[in-house]
Amino acid sequence: MNRPSPAKLARWGIAAAILVLSVTLLPRLAPQADDATIAAALDEAIPELERKIHEERPDLVAASDRVGVALYPDDAAAKAAMPLLRARLARSTLLDPTPQGRPLRLLVARDGGGVKVGIAFDEASVAPVEFAVEHRALSPWSVLPPLLAIVLAFATGRLVLSLLAAIVLGAALSAGLAPLAILGKTAVDYGWKTTFTDPDKLWIFVFTTILVGLVNLATRAGGIQGVVDRLMRIAKGPRSAQFVTYLLGVAIFFDDYANTILVGNTMRPLTDRMRVSREKLSWLVDSTSAPVAGIAVISTWIGYEVGLLGDLATGLGLGMDGYGLFFQALPFRFYCMFTILFVGMIVLSGRDFGPMLAAERRAARTGMLIRPGSQPLSSGTFQSSRAKEGIPRRMHVALLPIGVMLVGTLFGLLWDGGGLATVRETPSALFSGETWRLAFGAASSTRVLGLASIAAALCAFALVLGHRLLSPRESVVAFLQGMRAMWMAIVILTLAWGIKAVCDDLGTSYFLVAGLQNSVPAPLLPLLIFVLASVVAFATGTSWGTMGILIPTAAPLAFHLAGPEGMFLSLAAVLDGAIFGDHISPISDTTVMSSIASGSDHLDLVRTQAPYAVVVLAAAGMFGYVWNAYGGSYGLGWLLGPGFMAAVIFLLGKNARAGLEPRVEPARTELELP
Repeated sequence: MNRPSPAKLARWGIAAAILVLSVTLLPRLAPQADDATIAAALDEAIPELERKIHEERPDLVAASDRVGVALYPDDAAAKAAMPLLRARLARSTLLDPTPQGRPLRLLVARDGGGVKVGIAFDEASVAPVEFAVEHRALSPWSVLPPLLAIVLAFATGRLVLSLLAAIVLGAALSAGLAPLAILGKTAVDYGWKTTFTDPDKLWIFVFTTILVGLVNLATRAGGIQGVVDRLMRIAKGPRSAQFVTYLLGVAIFFDDYANTILVGNTMRPLTDRMRVSREKLSWLVDSTSAPVAGIAVISTWIGYEVGLLGDLATGLGLGMDGYGLFFQALPFRFYCMFTILFVGMIVLSGRDFGPMLAAERRAARTGMLIRPGSQPLSSGTFQSSRAKEGIPRRMHVALLPIGVMLVGTLFGLLWDGGGLATVRETPSALFSGETWRLAFGAASSTRVLGLASIAAALCAFALVLGHRLLSPRESVVAFLQGMRAMWMAIVILTLAWGIKAVCDDLGTSYFLVAGLQNSVPAPLLPLLIFVLASVVAFATGTSWGTMGILIPTAAPLAFHLAGPEGMFLSLAAVLDGAIFGDHISPISDTTVMSSIASGSDHLDLVRTQAPYAVVVLAAAGMFGYVWNAYGGSYGLGWLLGPGFMAAVIFLLGKNARAGLEPRVEPARTELELP
């Protein structure tokens, strides 16, 4: 029997210590749990009050867009709850707290089973509004399920096991310790009802699987290779070869797996001839895969992200769907955008620093593309993802289906969101950003994405079969092979929705807000969330799983502590932190695939790219998340962040090829490279 490594023992020790400490300290937070229960009851009471005012007092709504309310606590408990009530009213689109408003009296009554909140509005009028809301008591233990998911994933690296264990624990906390009740809660409430009875979630499965199938079909039919061949015409030297690799990484934006497989395998012969080290090639591939796909508005990532964000938007009553929330957070995706910019700076400047500089000097001066003694990974695994031999490489076979998807998505969202009706009345509205913004917010983006992906897949099949690039059987096999690769992503997404349902059921976000609102400065929250997401993603090797664990808890926390703008920034921190941690993790699937496709030693890639990722992290943290959280100018942050990265490159970086005569002998390695 193999003994566990010291690193594994250390991870288990840290995880056990966190859980023991949590179990010891959580019972002391009962007062915060009481506040959380009152906050949850108020979140039910305020929308109910707004509804009743619209129905029973239309005279007030007709007289003004906002109804002034003067707050009066009925007892000591209600007086203590006033800050919570004011915070809820601050987000109301109808009610405006003001001393000159109509009286609103609050009553709070506690008992062992929960809290009862009574509302009496405008009692002296002929039509007072009175009602009560009851909410079961929230427990400090509500934080345990997501905490268990995080620490178990950190200790084991097994994401599915960690998520499932957390859901089962949540079911036990909600339903009691009866085994059948736990099984029913897990399978029915947190599984079937949460995911498979929701059409929006099913459309996300359709979009994600079909898009991956389309990418594999276009690859097998030579369409993606046609795009690559066209870009390769401009590669004349080491710098231009790296620049073409960079452009390809950005151009293949629709899937990170397709990006790593295609760019690495295709560019390796060219970069080898130009004496670009395998470490540099694999870094270029890895740094333009997830960071590009993660912020692309049409990609295999968007379906997953929209799925998580859609539930969040509904639960917080934001008045938008997941796609709209994605666009709200997109301007704050500093790590991804700075990474793409940093890669371009490194390539165009011709400078490197740290271990990457040593690797580039070795390749340029000795022709050794890999470190002596290293073990480059084989790329034979991806043979089935290459273009079929003997067929023409037609670029439009890939570009036309992607174009159909882009156009179909844009105009589908415009139609589904009511924008076309506006355009019919005022044709110039087609060019108005407000028209598109309102349409995107009102549309059912998941259905539109699903239908657009079906149209794109039909276009791809028509092109492939029409040009006789593949037989019908080969086309179907290539398409299904791509779809099959998404089964694990669907499992993780289903479990992530289950964790979201657990947190909603137990009131986890309310407890986190009550426990942290006086101890965590709101402006530092995005940076802390980024760090936490990075640690979880580094430990688990998956960005998608990290998003699924943290979004259901971190985003509501940020919403209540920092408002909508703070939540958008914190959402971006979750998404970007997950990608950063995944980017530098030695167990990340995309990092491993980058090493395989580029023929690089995997640990050499991790070692050489870590300093580059940390520089981008520092720029994004200082001049992105912290700068904007403290109210700094967004535009100035975009000057300071890239300026910081440029300063590091020019102060620390050196040209590995400076002073070298052009070499005529071929590059070489210690062993036969794939």
